[in-house]
Amino acid sequence: MPSIAQIKHIASLRMPKFRQKYGQFVVEGRKAVEEVFHSGWHVEGIWATPGFVERHAPSYPFEFMTEEENKKCTAFDTAPGVMALVKMPISKGLRSDVSFLLALDGINDPGNMGTIIRLADWFGLSQIVASTDSVDAYNPKCLAATMGSFLRVEVVYAELSEVAIGKTVYGAYLQGENVHGLAIAPNSMLLIGSESHGIREAAAKLVTHPITIPGKGRAESLNAGMATAIMLDNLLR
Repeated sequence: MPSIAQIKHIASLRMPKFRQKYGQFVVEGRKAVEEVFHSGWHVEGIWATPGFVERHAPSYPFEFMTEEENKKCTAFDTAPGVMALVKMPISKGLRSDVSFLLALDGINDPGNMGTIIRLADWFGLSQIVASTDSVDAYNPKCLAATMGSFLRVEVVYAELSEVAIGKTVYGAYLQGENVHGLAIAPNSMLLIGSESHGIREAAAKLVTHPITIPGKGRAESLNAGMATAIMLDNLLR
């Protein structure tokens, strides 16, 4: 059973400042905990409720926690019943040998960030670069939305102006060159903004090629996850 101190510590990791302070984060849910256990990442502890164990009979080592303790620790309205305390891997920074990079400007919705990480995994990208004010990739709701893809795609936080040097930068806009059939240049970057603000002024100055997804209906816009999916499918097919 977890101690009172452990419960307080795990609960504190819902906040980004404590995740950064301790270099730890929490993974919740049956699939995510199982994947992180088998991933080779450093798992510092796993806790499960009796109900979860009865339903799923986990094969990895764990300690019991009560339903009440789980509710105190969870980041979700309905506690999944199992959680793992994981050490953050040390980032080696952006790789220099990639010819295409996905960049995010001010993505602050954890669901969108998680979806984009999952998309990057689908399209074979091992890194994403995000502006320093984008949502923390270890946010619990972001991790849940990745469906395990956070284990294979690293989000590197950096100044986009520095990353864009020497690159062809495609910016996702409501107006621009049709992305359908566009042949991308080598050493290029796709820049995605948030649904609420789009690509902001400072990042917009980096864009060399505005591109758009042509639509036929009357929807005002697409959210960042949907736009990223369509852009990546067209640019990387």
